[in-house]
Amino acid sequence: MKFQPSDFKNIIFDMDGVITSEYIYWDTAALTVYELLLDYRFYGKSEIDREGCLENYGELRRLIFDNDKTIRAVKALGVNTNWDLAYLTFCVSRYLEPELESLDEWHFRSVRMFIENIEAKAPEVYGLAGELAAGACGKPKEEFERTTGELWKNLQFCFQRWFKDDGLCGREKPLIPIDKIHAVLDHLKKSGLMLGVGTGRPRDEIMYPLKSWDLLKYFDDNMIVTYDEVSAAEQSLRLTTSIAKPHPYVFLKAALGLDYPDKKIVGSAYAKSVARATAVVGDAPSDFLAARVAEMPFVGVLTGVDKAAAEAYFKTNKADYIFEDITGFLPEKI
Repeated sequence: MKFQPSDFKNIIFDMDGVITSEYIYWDTAALTVYELLLDYRFYGKSEIDREGCLENYGELRRLIFDNDKTIRAVKALGVNTNWDLAYLTFCVSRYLEPELESLDEWHFRSVRMFIENIEAKAPEVYGLAGELAAGACGKPKEEFERTTGELWKNLQFCFQRWFKDDGLCGREKPLIPIDKIHAVLDHLKKSGLMLGVGTGRPRDEIMYPLKSWDLLKYFDDNMIVTYDEVSAAEQSLRLTTSIAKPHPYVFLKAALGLDYPDKKIVGSAYAKSVARATAVVGDAPSDFLAARVAEMPFVGVLTGVDKAAAEAYFKTNKADYIFEDITGFLPEKI
């Protein structure tokens, strides 16, 4: 089925795996897991070589995420953010070997296999993994709880330091040539559509590529929703379960606007007509599930971590549209 801009009022884009490449984020997640596991300041017994890590972060990612197979396994659980990728990998690693003192290829292969066989999906899988890790380490489960525990605070600190202070953010790249991204967004904007962003990344991080690549001009400021809004809503509503993807909050908030009450969104008391007139663009099962719950039409792009698996998933679950990449929005004459 051909995408007709006139059928919609809004389009909300996920970012990683859709517009921005995920590689530097996976590298950062791997460095975070490495530091948390082995550095004495956190849960290890030695001092890591930060300069050596920065020179070999690609190799560290290959080992810790088992040639990216762990990333695929995590995404198959409906896990969307790179912080959660690091969190699950760390927790399973700690559960399987609480006294890990060095990098071990077989250990991280075991971590991947364990994750592949977990029956729980997001968000339930977070509680399960955290409790298993805490028990194995003899720690209170509250310390390893996602978003509220000391582990989560340490994880955020490590991730942000690698990404910002150590300069990995400057190595981020667009997923496809930037001129093509401009052509797509310009075409959609000129077709009368309002464009937004629904991402699990923090606001200041996603603003960096949007500004440096001159993409911010295409998006409505009131329709850019990030991890910051998710976290704020969880706290203000005192929620006990996550509303990160695959919960539809991030896409609905972008479609309805930043001023729309969070209580109405979480309580499914939002304007359904707006949701049905908003297409969501994503690369992962978590994106699809979020859109489907909200009855938002879904455009699946095959630019994520596993093209073949994504294509099979989107076809099996009857995604409304499936594109090789976002240039599928362009008419042939452009």
